[in-house]
Amino acid sequence: MAAAYHLLPCRFKLLLLFVLGVLLFALFLCVPKAQAQQYPVTEGYFGFTVLNNEYGTDRHNSPGAQLSFGYNVARNLRLVADFGAQSHQTDIFWTNGKQAKANDYQLLFGPELTIRNSAKATPFVHGLVGVAFRHYAVPNGDWICSGYPVYCYQDHFDLARETGFASGVGGGLDWHAHPMISVRLVQFDWIHSNLSRDNVDFSPAQGQLPILKGWQNNYRFSCGVTFRFGQKGNPSR
Repeated sequence: MAAAYHLLPCRFKLLLLFVLGVLLFALFLCVPKAQAQQYPVTEGYFGFTVLNNEYGTDRHNSPGAQLSFGYNVARNLRLVADFGAQSHQTDIFWTNGKQAKANDYQLLFGPELTIRNSAKATPFVHGLVGVAFRHYAVPNGDWICSGYPVYCYQDHFDLARETGFASGVGGGLDWHAHPMISVRLVQFDWIHSNLSRDNVDFSPAQGQLPILKGWQNNYRFSCGVTFRFGQKGNPSR
């Protein structure tokens, strides 16, 4: 983890320190005078995310979306399923002259510890494991239209796919704006992945694809809205 921190660009080191500072400040604020005993049964999150990912010898900031679903098995323990999707334009050109886009996905599961000592804010930390994917998608020139009102998009094919084990270590802070709605002010995750390509000898784009070297260190930032459903525990006195 320390080695991965030193590889992180300076601006992201500062942002990481800021996130940790926010969480520590939240812990200070959440020292209770009287503990809030009730908590939701389930929680769903949807937000905007940016993945600072390894791309060969370079790094890219890929915007996208993140969603998660959590079931609270206890007041301070939540089981989480987390999905993230991001994309960025590459410098890879196919024989049809179209430019490839790199689409990244993470599907992670695991326990999340929550600190519910305040009625206003809930800090959390988690350790998740799962799988990561990357697809290099090239538009094929065909347009598909469906629905009402009509929505059209350009079809594509994958010139290469990468899959591998992934883990995520991180945390964040939810600020409760309403009994059923919270604002996730920040979430940070260190995504450690080990991608391997499924068609190493693919041509003619093979020489343009980034070189994979063992493990990748990626950093994901997110903010959005959390929806809270149901209620457990006893009302606070």
